[in-house]
Amino acid sequence: MKRIATYRDFVGELTVTYKRTKEFIFTVKSSMSASEYLRTHFEECMDNNEEFKILHLNNSNKVVNVHHVSKGGETGTIVDVKLAVREALQICTKAVILCHNHPSGTLKPSTADKAITEKLKVAFGYFDIKVLDHIILTRESYLSMADEGLL
Repeated sequence: MKRIATYRDFVGELTVTYKRTKEFIFTVKSSMSASEYLRTHFEECMDNNEEFKILHLNNSNKVVNVHHVSKGGETGTIVDVKLAVREALQICTKAVILCHNHPSGTLKPSTADKAITEKLKVAFGYFDIKVLDHIILTRESYLSMADEGLL
């Protein structure tokens, strides 16, 4: 009887390594500068569906990565806290800015928005990663939960 080869015969150990390929170019100086930077990442979905992204920063508040966390419908999206924290840990993030859009155009944070902010703040806190802000974007404007004292 002839032996059938399996994937274990061909695939060894796989590893993932994060290496910076270019110099960090954008520094977040305020909630306004963060919202302007993030707005470009929401152009396609701004009026159609809600998306949640996390801006990863280094010690100098320079942008390391923009993590697309989830895509939802017109009224909400689901955020997996474990995946959000794992991504930040893999690239040695020192601080994050949470961001999502409201296709309805309203800037008022919902109860769910406040709850996920608190949940992520606690989760990131276990690993000494600071949550600097949670920004809500609309086509016309933005709301900074930190500026409003909601963080």
